[in-house]
Amino acid sequence: MSRHGEKIHKRKDGRWEGRYKVGNDEYGRTIYASVYDKSYAKVKEKLRAAENSSSTKSFANSNSFSYAVEVWFSFKKLKLKKATIHKYEYLLEKHILPSLGGIEISKLDANTINDFAEKKLKCGSLDGKKGLSKSYVRTMMIIVTSVIDYASHEGWCLPLVSKIYKPAPEKTGLQILDINEQQILEKNLIENMSLTAIGILLTLQTGLRIGEICALSWDDLDFVNNILYVRSTVSRIKSLYGKGTTLVIDTPKTEASFRAIPLNNKLKNILIVIKEQSTSKYVISDTHSFVSPRTFEYRYHKIMKKLDLPNLNYHALRHTFATRCIEYGVDVKSLSEILGHANVSITLNTYVHSSMQLKRIQLDKLPTL
Repeated sequence: MSRHGEKIHKRKDGRWEGRYKVGNDEYGRTIYASVYDKSYAKVKEKLRAAENSSSTKSFANSNSFSYAVEVWFSFKKLKLKKATIHKYEYLLEKHILPSLGGIEISKLDANTINDFAEKKLKCGSLDGKKGLSKSYVRTMMIIVTSVIDYASHEGWCLPLVSKIYKPAPEKTGLQILDINEQQILEKNLIENMSLTAIGILLTLQTGLRIGEICALSWDDLDFVNNILYVRSTVSRIKSLYGKGTTLVIDTPKTEASFRAIPLNNKLKNILIVIKEQSTSKYVISDTHSFVSPRTFEYRYHKIMKKLDLPNLNYHALRHTFATRCIEYGVDVKSLSEILGHANVSITLNTYVHSSMQLKRIQLDKLPTL
């Protein structure tokens, strides 16, 4: 039942639905889209934001996939991070819309979409000379599927009968430092303390992502209760001024990425010394601004090269932290929360492929023959 004077009503499935005008078709008829939530107040908030972001303009081809994308994206932007919005905009502009945009939404079938995915895998680069990665094409297929589902829900087309192909990302072996390499690195970092060194130590001891390290401020550290709070990350988004991108402080990757991590006393004491000498708001910076992830990773590689350690990417340090936790018996639920994973299965699937040494220790626990 709708509330008086508002375009919001409660559906039979128990959710609230708010409808708003997104434009007019070529015949001047009004076209509507919807927002949904279990809470009336949240739908009202979403509806206000959608109406503010939606312009009432005419669309030359309102039955095209391109139009469906525009309406879907105006709604989707309300709950996506800025970095994700930038990524989706790029994929839509450079890859998806040039191939599928002009097709009538009601005539777009799974075969056409799957052919598009196959071409992107074989020769999908912008110059057409090489194929795109499976994970890159998978993201495109997730976008296309979401648009089709939205259009179907709005009654613009029928649901797809056949399944859309989403290439599974290629699984690669987990790159980590072994225990000896980690000890060499940590010993050198402590003996040659610097802002870069403390950032690397933080990841090795807490599993923070590189963007979270670069965004970490002194306000995020509670030295009374020995807690590090993850509240922000550095993200790359589309520039507001002309072309190109810019780096900004953004919210963490997911809701689960907002987290509190205990600090051990040794790391806490090092951080206190660094803070006494710091002139910046940010833990690993010596200026008023944060350090860019690219700059920080470059400095990390210089240290690794100097110590003749494996040239692993920075994210391998997060994998190293998680693997050490598993090896030393940290329970998976706690580790999942420390890493900021959305659920325990992500942690299990990623890290409980433990080292041969750990497997040997576990099997040695069995009764002898």
